[in-house]
Amino acid sequence: MYDQLAAGGPGEAVAAELSDEAWVAALLDVEDAIARSACTVGLVTEAQRDSALRAVDRLREDVDVPRLARDSAAGANPAIPLARELKRAADDPAAVHLGATSQDVIDSALSLVLLRAWGQLASLVAAVEDQLTGLADAHRSTPVMARTLGQQAEPTTFGLIAAGWWQGVATAHAALADAVGALPVQYAGAAGNLRAVGNEGIALHDALATELGLADRPLVWHTDRQPFVAVALAAARLAGAMRKIAGDVVVHSATEVGELREATPGGSSSMPHKANPAAAIACDGYARRTPALAATMLDSLDSRSQRGIGSWHAEWQTLRDLLSLTASATSRLHASLDGIVVDAEAMARNMTLSGHDAATADTGQAEAIIDATLQQGES
Repeated sequence: MYDQLAAGGPGEAVAAELSDEAWVAALLDVEDAIARSACTVGLVTEAQRDSALRAVDRLREDVDVPRLARDSAAGANPAIPLARELKRAADDPAAVHLGATSQDVIDSALSLVLLRAWGQLASLVAAVEDQLTGLADAHRSTPVMARTLGQQAEPTTFGLIAAGWWQGVATAHAALADAVGALPVQYAGAAGNLRAVGNEGIALHDALATELGLADRPLVWHTDRQPFVAVALAAARLAGAMRKIAGDVVVHSATEVGELREATPGGSSSMPHKANPAAAIACDGYARRTPALAATMLDSLDSRSQRGIGSWHAEWQTLRDLLSLTASATSRLHASLDGIVVDAEAMARNMTLSGHDAATADTGQAEAIIDATLQQGES
């Protein structure tokens, strides 16, 4: 139920791009592109290309995803039964799966899935950044007590707190955008040496990268899993940046603090007086799962010889879960910040607990730091 709820709202488009159906569609996109690229470099005729493309189109119309999953067990991946069905469906199978190994198709398809999901997630992250810059600008001079180690420290401004939140999100956003933008095509054949397509192998590889809109280097990365690990770590960083903000929102929303309140707080089944920061709490719950998944991806770097044994297979669901959870955390934080109530009077009242007066409090260079921080997003 919890994960189903996460699919609603702004994160729904991201979830759709990470589904099993989307992954199978991407596998077919790669098979389609292999046939087109093989024709481009002169390895097959136009008639052979068209036969392969018709087979792909026929399979798109009636692909049975659950059956494909069951058939995948025999070869430990879905590309094998998919290629078999395509060859059976083609009048001339010469251009079907030409020179490819199953890992070529799966890695390239997973790159496509991640790229497409990021296309949806990036706009949601940007929306959170806009919320944070709005809070920083609106409250650049709103005094509030900074808190360190659970205790009041000294006066600062809520705008500076929000600018710090923005900085964490923006830094992680940039890292994930770079990692996804560098996702490469995989096409190297059974042993990573392009032997099956002879002297035109690298040309076909590069044509395939162009056809799919993926990077063309590294040339072979069957057991060099750095590209996917880079995405995983960046996604976990972004989820962590969201979780940090959510945790702060919960602290500022505590009954005894009362400095923040979600516009539509959650209730309690047994305590009607409560106004829980439910969206922030949900954000924390989703983001909290990402470090372990990132660790699983780090473990995949132990990919021995020329094909990972289990390490490769462990990546497929892990990567999609990572991006899905990051999207859910981002969506919930966006909901938490949407219309959030900032109670400046409560902030001023709480300052008196440490003997400070909001009207005369020295907040240091908070406003100058806000300006310098937010300028990073304008450069």
